[in-house]
Amino acid sequence: MMIRSSSAAGVYRLDGSAPAARKTAIAKRGRAGMTVDWVPLAALYVADFERWRELVRRALEPNVFFEPAFARAAATHLKGKEIGAVTVSAGARLLGLMPGRVEGIAAGRPVATFMAWAHPFAPFSTPLIDREAAADVVAAMLDFLPELPGSPRLAMFPLIGETGPVARLIAEHLGRSGRAPHRFDPHARAALMPSAGDTLNAVSAKKLKELRRQRRRLAEEGMLTHDTVTEANGIGAAVADYLAVESGGWKGRSGSAALLHPSIGRFFAEAVAGLASEGKARVDSLKLDGETIAATITLFSGDRAWFWKTAYDEAFARYSPGVQLALDLTETLGRNRTIGMVDSCAVAGHPMIDQLWSGRLAVADWLVPLAGEHSFAVGIAVERPRRALISPLKALRDRLGA
Repeated sequence: MMIRSSSAAGVYRLDGSAPAARKTAIAKRGRAGMTVDWVPLAALYVADFERWRELVRRALEPNVFFEPAFARAAATHLKGKEIGAVTVSAGARLLGLMPGRVEGIAAGRPVATFMAWAHPFAPFSTPLIDREAAADVVAAMLDFLPELPGSPRLAMFPLIGETGPVARLIAEHLGRSGRAPHRFDPHARAALMPSAGDTLNAVSAKKLKELRRQRRRLAEEGMLTHDTVTEANGIGAAVADYLAVESGGWKGRSGSAALLHPSIGRFFAEAVAGLASEGKARVDSLKLDGETIAATITLFSGDRAWFWKTAYDEAFARYSPGVQLALDLTETLGRNRTIGMVDSCAVAGHPMIDQLWSGRLAVADWLVPLAGEHSFAVGIAVERPRRALISPLKALRDRLGA
């Protein structure tokens, strides 16, 4: 296996230091003919778009946030230009993709750490791994990380799916050398499991009766319709409607609505339109006399969906329009047995979606040792107080991404 780190590609560390000189090494383990690279994410979109899309189709565990359309829009508009990607390939075939960056002392990390990419609009950092070579690809990626510019000795996977097959392979690879990840902030967020026949079984009969009563009252206010847009040529207007509804609520009052930040608005438009062009996005709207009073954005990849965004007009709060739309979506997606899981993308204990969906997705931030027990111990010791200091900012980040 050849391992290389390309400084010519323009990858920089988060602290702004210059990229390291090109390094080439031979890995000690891995399948013959496998090559590992470190390249800018933007360059990958230009040079390897089709190979990237093929990897998405073969991914052991889907992650819509690492699909080309979404990742490119995020890197372009959300200050993600420093994001690189560890890639694994064999000949013309891309076998693995793990976006991230190296953080050092300038980011408050005394031990250089590879941070797998996650942000308020992408609450899942599980890398894309070819299902047919999964164990070898995971091993190649982890073994390669210390070769990156900055020589990281730790890796952090924020919000990784703990029970998923990729997390299991990471744990197994570490276990072969007597290591294990350290888990920070483990929690479970609501999920819908259509393949298991999960629909509205989490909702009590009393609660469901009250919601149905509210819907009848809402329908008395005018012509109530539910619109669904999936076509790329119409989804831009639907996203604009969503953004307008969002800006009219608490996010608008707090200054966090996407419409108030042009770069975030452009990200929304490009990411959703790009996914819709491949049949991987839908915008649902509840309308009263043609005016949108609630809207949701759902994203798809492989056999998984993400209930990514939801907003409602607070003038109609007494009728729970956001919950009404979520009920509609639950019934629609719940009948689709080709979907294994719908991730709510919500914080643990969310007051709305936790009452509707009984499934749970276990996630946590995994700190992974790459080299040296002392570095791992220091990383754990520093991370605990660091999190205590930034927890108010993290809470705000969760609100902004909700």
